[in-house]
Amino acid sequence: MAHINHYRQVNNIQRLSIHEAISPRSSNDSFGAFGGYKNQRDLIGLYEISRNIGSKGIVLIHNDPNFESRLSELYTINPSIRQRRVAPQMYLANSNGSQNSFYDPLYGLSSSDVLDVIAPIPPDSHTLSEVHSVRSSLADYLEIINYQFKKNNNTFGKYPYNLDLLYEITSMSFTELNRNILAYLPAQQFDNLTRRLSAPEAQQRAFNAVRSFSLSLEKCLWKYKGFSKHSKLSIIDTVLSRNLISIYVPGSRKETLDYLAAEFKALNDRNISYLLITSNIAISESPEFQKLFLNEHSALPYSTGILSEDISSIISSGSTTNNTALSSFFSQTQDIFVFSCSSTLAAAPFSDGIGNYYRQVSEQHNETHREPFHIFSSHGYGSAQREIQQAIINPEELTSLGDGCLIYGSNHEIPILAKHFIF
Repeated sequence: MAHINHYRQVNNIQRLSIHEAISPRSSNDSFGAFGGYKNQRDLIGLYEISRNIGSKGIVLIHNDPNFESRLSELYTINPSIRQRRVAPQMYLANSNGSQNSFYDPLYGLSSSDVLDVIAPIPPDSHTLSEVHSVRSSLADYLEIINYQFKKNNNTFGKYPYNLDLLYEITSMSFTELNRNILAYLPAQQFDNLTRRLSAPEAQQRAFNAVRSFSLSLEKCLWKYKGFSKHSKLSIIDTVLSRNLISIYVPGSRKETLDYLAAEFKALNDRNISYLLITSNIAISESPEFQKLFLNEHSALPYSTGILSEDISSIISSGSTTNNTALSSFFSQTQDIFVFSCSSTLAAAPFSDGIGNYYRQVSEQHNETHREPFHIFSSHGYGSAQREIQQAIINPEELTSLGDGCLIYGSNHEIPILAKHFIF
């Protein structure tokens, strides 16, 4: 019978509390929580938020109103939040969807950022000249807004651009724009802008682009309220103020995630620290948003967190790059919490992500044979050794964790397997 020697490196622990698992870690670690009950994943997210709140801006992107409603538990988890001299604020951007949205798109973006999100430069040359014409007209409107902002920013807030005002002024006919706005500009600026914006279709090109962009956000993130009522609430302003903002993206809408990715890119370009968490969001719906999690960012000031039942939130169904995407995620994530998985199929990616070891198998055999012209048979004994590749944690183990938890990631050279994970 084969004798099997096990040489797998796993740190088996009888009991591990969430405080022990999370508190000692670096404040810039990325994490993920998968499997188990939703309550288990939610609590990982809440504890991660509680230890970061106030020290950096936190952005929750979710398709999970129940998790958003639990944010008040942060005060119970971390009572010191209320005792701080300047307590961090928590904002619900659109808890009931676009009809009740307080989000202020474009607020905090630069003029070049605004051009890129409304009229991005296409990868092919077929529509390049048309897009450049749109961008040129939009740049003129942004110049007008920036002049007004510098002249009197009381209504604007900290930043010049917002979607409500851009929608208002691009919707004006040239005659109306000239009478109400251009006429009050300095002479040289008036002459230049009047010449360009009075050109045929200049105003219509700009308005069509702004209207198309606004319609893509109106279904989820934005509701026109008029410039005088714009909320000054955006990811950029919230992060720079080290507050928390929760944004509801039902159905993981690609257009909304694409836009939000642009705001995060602007923060990254400024080297601003923040924590980005998703709950029940399919990040693969938006390749630009997905890059925030999969691209190398361990040396950048932001960190990420994913709360999801399985890895379907990370990869696209039927994608040929699934293995690459998962490998990128695992390498970019310092702490991965895996609770009991619903099936071996759901558990397999996490088992694969930890890797394999080789176990030695010693096989003994004996032989009996009779040589010619010999009365008695002879016996031979021998042994052979071979190595079999074996998962460090096999999928079956992950389906029978009970109230236990597997913790691994780049922070853990040796995976931790806790029989009981205590909240």
